[in-house]
Amino acid sequence: MTAGRRICGDELGGVIMDRRSFLRMSAGGAVAAGMSGALWGSGLLAAGRGAAAPPRRGVYERLVPEIFRPVPAPPQHSEAIVIGSGFGGAVSALRLAEAGIATTVLERGSRWPHDPWREIFGFDGRMLWHAQRSLADGAPDSTLTVPAYAETLGAMAAVDDFGGIFEISWHHNSAILCGAAVGGGSVVYIGITAQSERTPFDEVFGGTVNYDEMARVWYPKALAGLGATVVPADVYRDHTFSNARDFARVARSAGYQPHALPGNWRWNVVRDEIAGRAKPMATSSALANSNGSLNSLTFSYLPRAEATGKATIHPRHQVNGIHIERSGRYVLDVDYVSPYGDILARRVLTTDRLVLAAGCLGTNRLLVAARDTGTLPNLNEHIGTGWGNNGNGNIDIALGGTRKDTQSAVGAQGFFDTDGPFARAVVNSTFSLGPLDAAAAALDTSAIKVGITSVDHSRGTFRYHRDTGRVVLDWPAAGNGDVAANCMRIGHRLAEHSGLPVSGVLYEPDLTWAHCMGGATLGTACDEYGRVKGYQNLYVNDGAMLPGSAAASNPSLTITAVAERNIAAIIAAGG
Repeated sequence: MTAGRRICGDELGGVIMDRRSFLRMSAGGAVAAGMSGALWGSGLLAAGRGAAAPPRRGVYERLVPEIFRPVPAPPQHSEAIVIGSGFGGAVSALRLAEAGIATTVLERGSRWPHDPWREIFGFDGRMLWHAQRSLADGAPDSTLTVPAYAETLGAMAAVDDFGGIFEISWHHNSAILCGAAVGGGSVVYIGITAQSERTPFDEVFGGTVNYDEMARVWYPKALAGLGATVVPADVYRDHTFSNARDFARVARSAGYQPHALPGNWRWNVVRDEIAGRAKPMATSSALANSNGSLNSLTFSYLPRAEATGKATIHPRHQVNGIHIERSGRYVLDVDYVSPYGDILARRVLTTDRLVLAAGCLGTNRLLVAARDTGTLPNLNEHIGTGWGNNGNGNIDIALGGTRKDTQSAVGAQGFFDTDGPFARAVVNSTFSLGPLDAAAAALDTSAIKVGITSVDHSRGTFRYHRDTGRVVLDWPAAGNGDVAANCMRIGHRLAEHSGLPVSGVLYEPDLTWAHCMGGATLGTACDEYGRVKGYQNLYVNDGAMLPGSAAASNPSLTITAVAERNIAAIIAAGG
């Protein structure tokens, strides 16, 4: 948990509360700041708390036999290796393959199937990436000992040690959530595909990346590559989008100018959900989408890369370390693992070109450890620095007299707020109240969830701990103070001008941060196109390259667009 637990209390003059307390106070008309974990709201913690762990062996083979199939071994040597298959990795693999470069993609997670009705993901080992190992690592300090943190630990303790799709890792004053699957974060996010405005973009990038070029070339290319489009009118009219329509109405009443946001969804499958032809997921705020309605990278960049015949994807290949030969070839120590984490083979792979796209956490783990253990000693002092959480926070606004059934997670509308000290992107993320639906029904209450991204300059640093061999984020204790204050400012403005009986405003910082950026930043650790300083043919092309913020949320579109820009320049220059 972040330092927001302090900020939400004394420093903002509010009170700390969980969702139950929020609803109780809402009934009395109070408006206060509070806190609650994003995972609790999604049902993960509620499901895990007190649950008995299923048998460790045998169950998952029956539930998802596809992920247990043998994976072909990668070549011992590749022209290019891409570590990670998320947004930056998928872009890199496709463009390298299109350029005729034989490319191997290594992904630690499994390649999960899709099915319109099957329960692919459950609140068990399939949801968390080796929960027991994460618990054993634990938090390196006592700053996370708050109720929501304790509840997370209880949920994780009830989950099998299995290679699920989310990793939760513990750090100094923070926790980080990231994807672990073929497709990376695209498999676990909620499809919001927002482009930054010029002012916040320039404030974040400081001229390292040209906004005009991004708006003219790379944002459109990324949107086309992802296949992201605005929600169709017939889908938007469905009852599961009622909160999205409430959000737009409240925003207009508060003087904002909401506009339709592209979403990375397969709308025909969403229509199947609405018509009862597929299991509700996009329309029910499912934490992990497996019916194919989420337009993840497994439907776009990755199959196109494979179709070239020049790119191969190898799931369940965990890269543990990198060093360089005198010849200039990069050498990777790799474990081929089972979904249970058993090491099936140890492999040493070499490559002429290495792209790190293991996600912000994975890329920093590899680079910081390589520098500080001496396997890549020429990495500079900026590796591991400049990490930010995208200034993310959430606001729940309880609206009396608006009781609804289950709502969609699709972020269909957004607006920009420029009245505060920072420019800010705001989108709706229309989760229902989940496990509190019964209590909400008694109060005739629903909640608009507003995701807010502040252009905040708080930054952390990844450090290598020799005693444990871990790379841990050092985040300042009051790092989210301005974010919390500005979330509440926007929340109160929306509430006061809603035209509806507002019964509560809740500030909800994420229990774990998912929108992580920085640590191998353009212009410091890398050049302006992701070439890592100190080495040739070594690149970073994922969220780690962004300067702690994407100036919009979700950051996926900006990561994709900058990755397209970078790899195009690298290929054109021959390296």
